[in-house]
Amino acid sequence: MIEPAEPAKRRHVGVGIALLVIGLLILIPSGLCTGIFAFGGLVELFMQPGSADSSFLALVLSIGGPFVAAGTAMVYFGVKALRRKD
Repeated sequence: MIEPAEPAKRRHVGVGIALLVIGLLILIPSGLCTGIFAFGGLVELFMQPGSADSSFLALVLSIGGPFVAAGTAMVYFGVKALRRKD
């Protein structure tokens, strides 16, 4: 006799937790560093308009931006994998 199938188990819990943890380990330090340097660049730009240029802000965002974006994407997909119900 065939027994009824068990409810489907969540297979993506490990992947979701790994993405979430690694994403936070990337996002928090890179976000703080990029944010602090960007804030400093903006303060310098507005406090001394004639002496500063916006190239420092572009440099900060071009170096730190990809790491912030990658960490954010990993956290997003980690949360999405944990909420998945198949």
